[in-house]
Amino acid sequence: MARLRRDVGRAADGSTVRLFLLLLVGAMTAAAVTFLALQVGHHRGLKRAHEFTTAERIGDLAQSDDDPAAGVAAGLPPARGQRLGPPDAALTQAVAAALDRRGVSGVTVRAYEAADAVCGADPGERLRCRILTLTPDGGPAMAPVAVSLPAAPRPWSLGGESAALLAAGLAAVIATAWLASHRAAAPLARLSAGALALGRDLDRPPLVEEGAREVRQAAAALNVMQTRLRAMIAERTRVLAAVAHDLQTPLTRMRLRVEKIGDDGLRAQLIADLAAMQHLVREGLDLARIETAPEPVVPVDLDALLSALCEDAADAGQPVVFAQGCGAVLPTRPQALRRCLTNLIDNAVRHGGGATVSAMIEGTNTRLIVRDHGPGVPEDRLEALFEPFYRLDPSRSRDSGGTGLGLTIARRMAEGAGGRLTLANAEDGGLEAVVAFDAP
Repeated sequence: MARLRRDVGRAADGSTVRLFLLLLVGAMTAAAVTFLALQVGHHRGLKRAHEFTTAERIGDLAQSDDDPAAGVAAGLPPARGQRLGPPDAALTQAVAAALDRRGVSGVTVRAYEAADAVCGADPGERLRCRILTLTPDGGPAMAPVAVSLPAAPRPWSLGGESAALLAAGLAAVIATAWLASHRAAAPLARLSAGALALGRDLDRPPLVEEGAREVRQAAAALNVMQTRLRAMIAERTRVLAAVAHDLQTPLTRMRLRVEKIGDDGLRAQLIADLAAMQHLVREGLDLARIETAPEPVVPVDLDALLSALCEDAADAGQPVVFAQGCGAVLPTRPQALRRCLTNLIDNAVRHGGGATVSAMIEGTNTRLIVRDHGPGVPEDRLEALFEPFYRLDPSRSRDSGGTGLGLTIARRMAEGAGGRLTLANAEDGGLEAVVAFDAP
């Protein structure tokens, strides 16, 4: 189950994260454009207000003295080491309009951006400012008056409160995008979980058809596929059961006729062949019945189950030992697990000369281990042993025993019980068959 949750979690996280990033990029782009638009409008308004206030002050200073230039020069700090930068047409027009409103004439006004930091009462200060020149209309022989003005508001100024509000808005955008992506991806996550569970158990309840239209259609398609697969497997099982049943009669007749053969050696060989055929028919039928034999999940005392299996094998004269328990009680399908372990023990006795059975808990996993005392198996052929009718002995002789279906059935039974069956060579010799269960 933990493995299933991890698989589903990766699928869900992938779709959730992608949708979250898509929503976040879109929301952040819209927020950035809105913020820039507001900043541009705010800056323009502040600049107009600043220019109006500056122009009104200059107009008041010019009106306070008979010599407008002298009045302005007396009220504003002089521009030291003036270096005129680009002209400021907006401020020039605002000051000229303020002078006109007050009836001040006889002076030409020009406003410039300072090309260097020349403003401020303290010579050591380096302030960004503007320079205003007032030139009397009396002629070029009269020296212009240059005074420094406060700098216009800086664009993109962001105070503490504005920064806090912006941060709160960004946090709200991120939270909303995550919530929306999570809610949108939740039906897909449930669909992925249902599809994975369907691969393990065809008899599980149908998937709930919910979510977006595409997700509902996918769930409906999986439900239809589940129904058809169950019907196909049931039909195959019925056919195999009928074939196996019909084969029993001729095999029984052949057994009776073989018993009449006078040659003891030949009779024994033929009886062994017939027994192998009957065993092969039964195991093939068992393999087909695995998918159509649902079994409820119940808590199982693993130590008690393993101990009983080892005792039964020992009573039958097999060299089987229960070496170690783990004290775990696991929810599983007991008959499927019993059949899996029985096949593993039989395989270990037949090919490895004996079996040592143990159980242990490693982290969040519970492991059931059946180890034999044989020579092991080449690493590149371990996985092939689970294929139907595959055997290491290419001759398939009677002396080697088995039909090649034992491990195939064992793996199917392990999966039906909620575990995973793997094979590995032990470090000090022998082959280990491990049935691992993740934490529920």
